Amino acid sequence: MKRLPPLDALHVFSVVAREGSMSRAAEALCVTQSAVSRQIQQLEAFIGQPLLLRQARGVGLTTAGRQLLPAAEAAFAGIRQAVEGLSARPQDIKIKLPPTFAMRWFLPRLADFQAQHPGIEVRMSTASFSRIHFEREDFDAAIVAGNQGPGEGFGERLFSEQLTPVCAPAMAQRLRRPADLAREALIHLSHDHADWRRWLEAAGVSHPALEAGPSFEVIDMAVNVASQGLGVALADPLLLATDLSSGRLIAPFPALRTPTDYQYWFSCPRGRQQEPALQALLSWLHSEIARSLAANAPQRAP
Repeated sequence: MKRLPPLDALHVFSVVAREGSMSRAAEALCVTQSAVSRQIQQLEAFIGQPLLLRQARGVGLTTAGRQLLPAAEAAFAGIRQAVEGLSARPQDIKIKLPPTFAMRWFLPRLADFQAQHPGIEVRMSTASFSRIHFEREDFDAAIVAGNQGPGEGFGERLFSEQLTPVCAPAMAQRLRRPADLAREALIHLSHDHADWRRWLEAAGVSHPALEAGPSFEVIDMAVNVASQGLGVALADPLLLATDLSSGRLIAPFPALRTPTDYQYWFSCPRGRQQEPALQALLSWLHSEIARSLAANAPQRAP
């Protein structure tokens, strides 16, 4: 019986295959690119045939590589699941979330998930990020927001970002049409003010002080300032469904929304997406997001 290939080399191969690049795999594994290359050469020597196609931009898989990859991923997923079963409750989920999504949407609904799934404990961690590296980060799942997909691991799209103005109720009473925004301060999500520029252009209006106003990189901060009556912010109404339904914030022009290139994804380590706890969380996310979208028809302030 032929002995098994070296596990370190097999692991490196699976990461290179997922990343599609030696350099990105080295970054994910926190090693040098030459170390990654040596491990691949060792594995190819053991197998007796090439596994990767070296290309100008990254790497692809040979026929042998495509045959080996799913078996390697299934093997490592099985090992990981067995180890986690020995060291922690198998129904625990440690999830990484963007701050605004966590505070404005996920946390207010978490009690509902726990009521439906009392045997699953969800532990949250928040951070601003556009990629998740499960190989070096201790998470079972993540909600990834960005314009490049979730990166490594399994990914399933949840929703696409759309922006519309939001403000305090008293200010909303003064905003009867988009042109009325010219009298109010704009709160920006980026230093180049591109989001407001696109929205105003789509609405067919201009603003005399487009280049003025504070800028925040975190939507939650911009929305907090807007809720205090200090200006109008742009935000995705889905993320603010609780604030809008409670009347804490008003979307004065609910039908005027501009799509962005941002997507929100559910991601988990490849090979683990069929685990019951992760399946339960993903199913619940889809259901709650659909409910938020269906109910998201905010009324104008009286």
